[in-house]
Amino acid sequence: MISTISSQPFGVQNKYASLEKTGSGIEEKAIKDGASPENSNNNVTISDAGRKALEVSRGGQSPSYYEQFMPTYDGFTAANIALGVKEPDRDTFSAGKDFGQVAIDARASMDNNYERLESIGKSYPPNNAPAESRNSLLGELDRRALYAVASNQGEMFTKDEQAIARNKMNQQQGLAMGLYNGPTSEKDQFFDPFVGDRVSRFKAAIEFLDAVGNEEKGTSFEYAYQRAAVQRVYERASIQSGETPEELIPDSPLIRLLYEAMEAAETSESRSITEGLILNAEDIQKQSWFSGYESRLDDSINATRELYVPSFTK
Repeated sequence: MISTISSQPFGVQNKYASLEKTGSGIEEKAIKDGASPENSNNNVTISDAGRKALEVSRGGQSPSYYEQFMPTYDGFTAANIALGVKEPDRDTFSAGKDFGQVAIDARASMDNNYERLESIGKSYPPNNAPAESRNSLLGELDRRALYAVASNQGEMFTKDEQAIARNKMNQQQGLAMGLYNGPTSEKDQFFDPFVGDRVSRFKAAIEFLDAVGNEEKGTSFEYAYQRAAVQRVYERASIQSGETPEELIPDSPLIRLLYEAMEAAETSESRSITEGLILNAEDIQKQSWFSGYESRLDDSINATRELYVPSFTK
């Protein structure tokens, strides 16, 4: 995920407006969101009719629309990853499987694709894989299976594979928010459905994150941080636009704890900066904005797992 240090308030990992680096190389540069929290006066509105007309002119935003931003080699597909932009809860690959089996099947799919890539003369270069190789490798996986790879379920995946899976998950979320992430050559084909409407953009992020699988909700620190941070940005954007924010914060004890800490720290600019990535409990504890909340962290982690995945095993 693949940025280094975020200097935005709570960051939202700042992952869409910068080069995303993984162990496999560099993901294509995303278009910066001109209507970021720091640019609150840049709001642009568009009528429902105008938005629908733009969607029609660009072929709408069906799942297949997103495949063009995830190029693969001939004979491979990224259809399941593309579907995850619109429907992250759609279990196309992992349906009917427990999480351990999802990881086993993801490992088998990737191993098969490594062999297929080699058979067409496109052996996977682990340190500098092009987008076509990465998408061809993981393209059969749905969101739940991507998380199995990213979280190293069953300890079956390399650091490089984990980073690539996180990168694809980031791409899904960014595209769902109307922020481009894909090949530079396809940038002109991308349509931002929110056109500077920050409230709708961050509400879309909330809706996307609320639709992911229970394993991700229950065990991912990165997810909890993202969901809490997006909630705060959405609420601020709503108030700045003269709207009353909807009550959208979920029941997750960990998200609610992070949200509480973020809200309390907003009065201090120096404390509202997120340093580095949030991938584990230690990353949370070292944040200045979390100071004073450390003693509640373990209980919130355990309660969140019990809420979403009571029988979860790594």
